Amino acid sequence: MEASAVLTSPDAQARKNAKGMAGWAKFMGIMTIISGCLQVLTIFGIAIAWLPIWMGVVLTKAGSKAGEYADKGDMASLEAMTGQLKTYFVISGVLIIVSFALAIIVAIAWIVLLALGFSMPSLVDALKQYSS
Repeated sequence: MEASAVLTSPDAQARKNAKGMAGWAKFMGIMTIISGCLQVLTIFGIAIAWLPIWMGVVLTKAGSKAGEYADKGDMASLEAMTGQLKTYFVISGVLIIVSFALAIIVAIAWIVLLALGFSMPSLVDALKQYSS
């Protein structure tokens, strides 16, 4: 006779997964907040540092709600966790799209400048002549 497999309910597995991700989500959220705080120390970072700070807060909240769901099993915590994760992924996705768009614009501008005969040595020479 075959040994029967023990099946776990989807809720029990979801709570186990939520418990496992709660600590990591909080850790990643805190590290993202710290990253944003360090970006404030740079000139360019001042303008965009609020994004990683916001993303870190959202991820930390998701981790807290994951822990609540793992402990209590209430649907309100699960809904709040998935809502926070949705917000995090939307922000992250928009940032990736904007980053790719900026990279393409910079690449096109660089190609155009190179095609027009612009190069860094000529820029350095022009600056030397201007400052003399």
